Amino acid sequence: MSKLARQILSHWRPPPRLSLSEWADTYGVLTGDAAEKGRWKTLPYQRGIMDAFTDSEVETVVCLKSARVGWTMILGHVIGYFSHQDPCPVMVVQPVVEDAEGYSKEQIAPMFQDTPALRGLVSESKARNTAGNTILLKQLTNGGVIDIVGANSGRAFRRKSRRVVLFDEASAYRAIPEGDPIKLGRNRSDYFWNRKIGIGSTPITKGFDRTEAWFLKSDQRRFYVPCPFCQAMQVLRWPQMKWPAGKPEQACYECENCGELIPHSSKRAMVEAGEWRATAVAAEPGLVGFHIWAAYSFSPNAEWGKLAREFLEVKGDPEQLQTFVNTILGETWEEEFSGQVNAEGLAARREDYPMGQVPAGGLVLTGGVDVQDDRIAVAIWAWGRGEEAWHIYAQEIWGDPSQPELWEQLDAVLETRWAREGGGEMKLAQLAIDSGHMAHEVYAYCRARKSQGVVPIKGASVRGKPPIGKGTPVDINRRNQATIKGGAMLYQVGTDTIKATLYARLRHANPGPGYIHIGEAATDQFLQQLTPWKLQTRYVKGQPVRDWVKASKDRDEFGDCTVYSYAALQLLARRYNRATMWDQLEAQLGRSAPLSQAQAAEAQQRAKHRASSFW
Repeated sequence: MSKLARQILSHWRPPPRLSLSEWADTYGVLTGDAAEKGRWKTLPYQRGIMDAFTDSEVETVVCLKSARVGWTMILGHVIGYFSHQDPCPVMVVQPVVEDAEGYSKEQIAPMFQDTPALRGLVSESKARNTAGNTILLKQLTNGGVIDIVGANSGRAFRRKSRRVVLFDEASAYRAIPEGDPIKLGRNRSDYFWNRKIGIGSTPITKGFDRTEAWFLKSDQRRFYVPCPFCQAMQVLRWPQMKWPAGKPEQACYECENCGELIPHSSKRAMVEAGEWRATAVAAEPGLVGFHIWAAYSFSPNAEWGKLAREFLEVKGDPEQLQTFVNTILGETWEEEFSGQVNAEGLAARREDYPMGQVPAGGLVLTGGVDVQDDRIAVAIWAWGRGEEAWHIYAQEIWGDPSQPELWEQLDAVLETRWAREGGGEMKLAQLAIDSGHMAHEVYAYCRARKSQGVVPIKGASVRGKPPIGKGTPVDINRRNQATIKGGAMLYQVGTDTIKATLYARLRHANPGPGYIHIGEAATDQFLQQLTPWKLQTRYVKGQPVRDWVKASKDRDEFGDCTVYSYAALQLLARRYNRATMWDQLEAQLGRSAPLSQAQAAEAQQRAKHRASSFW
């Protein structure tokens, strides 16, 4: 064969088959929203994860990870590799369609534009036929396909066949009527003997996390690094991070074997000498899993001292601490509310502000009412900046809800003017009444008092529901079941969402935004009913579902009233610009005439008298 013929044929020779990390080091470019642009260089802990995607014996790769470890770029290289080296149909699943569109614009488009090896592979849209290249579907000139979908759209998984299916941020997927999004996506690859499945995410909640569930079925690989003093191989764990009191910037890692304190300056050498090791036997062949977290990262924001400082800033706030556990440690958050929030613990922190008096921080009052066969329960809460809350009143009003006498007693609560610490008085701004029982009576009562902020609500124990939904006109006429013109607006309440919020806030240790104050009005009975629920995992069609259930046979009316009171606050907030809401409320209170000392004492006495008369 002549030299000229060899040169001509060389142009048709396929590119050499590389592992994913080799391909990325050869062709990869940091693009999109990367902090630093330029050539890609695979880090030691990334290599094992990446090469699993090109290992012929591996079918499914699971990555349970923190932020700051480069997962987004790894995922991009998987797409780039199979577009360049092994063209085939690829599906990328994002939590929702909006995320899919953003991922396409911010990651996929820049990657194909800025990576020389990929440039020109995306088909140009034709004037008469634009289906070949849209935001969510890319047809490649070499026959490959990139399909980007949202896990919240069951339609996106229909009538498709994809060899590579990548699930990004899988822990954030919500259940859909068609079933588990991961199962739906995997089904799209059933006809390929050489399929590749990738499942990666920052985890969220223990016992409910899809990514953790897959990781626990895998061989659970962890990255072992050597101690620079004794050479013992070990996995980095947060409890081994140590620092002098008040000096988190001096954080070191305590070797589990020799006890020496390893400075952060040794981290790079340790990681470069590290290796992945399986710590379990996979439940099925070809299923490998990796756990990696920020302590291994070479990011300047993942220095051990910075991680220690972040921890100290959030350790007293359960909501922020969960974010740290999820995004820094790469671990699931265990929501064992029932063991941490209970009547005894709340009673121990009871404050001495009197029943019926609004503490100085309270800027608005809302209430919730629960209806039973022989009584109604009512609870009133004061709210301040950052939704700091003070319980000021709770009573059961006994009687027949089908008779007007009971509702007249609720009128007395509605009309009460509550004394405010430091002067002035306040009335209820919003009252939410559960219509799940005695609905007609509730609708009639609310309809007549709509101008006073009284609304009927109905609980919706569905995960992910907003605290308060949109109102629906409803006021049923007994005779013809018709909606009465000018009737009440019924609001759906996301009870599970509110319970999760309130239970998390009941664990706050320090007064301030989100803190819930318990005063003299909170009797032991009230506290028992405030915290009767716990999160329980059940399985629906093989998928774990977390529900709030009562932990005992104790009553929960005051807990429900508190949920409704919080929903009433969210409804009230719709009248205001949330950015200036508290300023507006404070200004309104400042314009009211302050009470004299005698008037304040009289208002407080009226509240106490009313409470005693209802028991």
